[in-house]
Amino acid sequence: MKLLSPLLPLSALILILFTGLETLCNTYLLENGVRIDLVSITYVISGLSIAIIPLIANPQRFTTNLSANYSRFNTFFLFGFFVFLAIYTAVFSNVIFQKMVLDYHISDTVPQIKVMCQRLLSGHKVYAPIQEIWDGKQPPYLPFMWMPFSFAEIIGIDIRWTTIIFLLGGIYLTFRILPFKFYLHPALLFITCIFLFLLLNFLLARDKITIGRTEEGLVVGYYLFLGFALTKNKPVLIGIAIACCLLSRFALFFWVPMYLLYVLFYESKKKAAIITSVAAIIGLLFFVIPFGIQQPEYFLNIPADYKVGVNQAWNYNYNPETGIFYEKSLGYTKWFDIAQVHFLHNFQIIVAAVLPFLLLLSYYLFRKKISINQQFFGICTLKITLVFFYNMIEVPYYYLFLVSTFFSYAILFAFLKYVNDVYGSLKSINC
Repeated sequence: MKLLSPLLPLSALILILFTGLETLCNTYLLENGVRIDLVSITYVISGLSIAIIPLIANPQRFTTNLSANYSRFNTFFLFGFFVFLAIYTAVFSNVIFQKMVLDYHISDTVPQIKVMCQRLLSGHKVYAPIQEIWDGKQPPYLPFMWMPFSFAEIIGIDIRWTTIIFLLGGIYLTFRILPFKFYLHPALLFITCIFLFLLLNFLLARDKITIGRTEEGLVVGYYLFLGFALTKNKPVLIGIAIACCLLSRFALFFWVPMYLLYVLFYESKKKAAIITSVAAIIGLLFFVIPFGIQQPEYFLNIPADYKVGVNQAWNYNYNPETGIFYEKSLGYTKWFDIAQVHFLHNFQIIVAAVLPFLLLLSYYLFRKKISINQQFFGICTLKITLVFFYNMIEVPYYYLFLVSTFFSYAILFAFLKYVNDVYGSLKSINC
């Protein structure tokens, strides 16, 4: 007997392959000197495809011709694979932390965070120039980008373990998207896990900088948490996850009001109210009241400080032989000149602000003409937003793109759950 109709396994397999291709573009292909322009274009196409496929898969075309139950094997396989990933990540991370000491002359992100945590624990003003870093570095990070590191500082361990815990926590939640009774063929999970391992292995064995000198694992964990919350459709969890993402990076800043409008008009007013209330309360308690009210001018000046940093980064990443800025990076910046950097910044803001509402308008206009899987609207429109946001970012360090790349696995697991749910319902009908 067939596992499912050709359409369903093909949709799942294509989505897995696009996720793998996106992963390779953000890692090994970028590193190995393949034509970067083609890698960049492929990365965008892969990301958009990952967002579109779940939206248009049609469950009415699935067959009721079903196969055996792989549920128990799949459960043990995922559990075993996560344990392996956790041990593998911990071992390699420990080696990285021992070899890469914190030095702000090489990378000032984690050293800044460490000082901010120390200030919080000692009762000093957190948002003030850090004299021990660049003779007065202005800390630019929102509270949820640095606060979680305080726990490591309290117990006296390397604060970079925080990024590992959040990264692994996000992956664990992504695995938990799948139900315990997962009926589909283990090959789908096996291929998915190979690509996920390749992504982590690149960070641990080849790259090392992302783990050793950045806080990016924390942000990845937040977005995977949001992917989990959107898939589980729990308003309180969604509100918490949105607050975590907003108080770390602003990549989804304009997606949030669009998503709330969508929930308000097409799902439930109560759900929209809960999400908004939870996110607002967290924002008030952890940002506005302790920091925003006391130093509003500080946060208003961050955009101007950011522009100064952008100009410095562009001058540093200029190749005088080719006359190209960021020629070995993903994103669109390689096709712009330093004189156009402010245009690129403004264009990014405009696209980030308009794009989510264009997606909502498209849904309103075409929802009756095109069969759209409504349950994927939130997570897939967020993916589209992330694709455009990160590919238009002015300082395109490759590790920044990891947020969008890892988020694809949340979409992939959500789609596999969807496939499994359809399979299960058809199986029960046959029984």
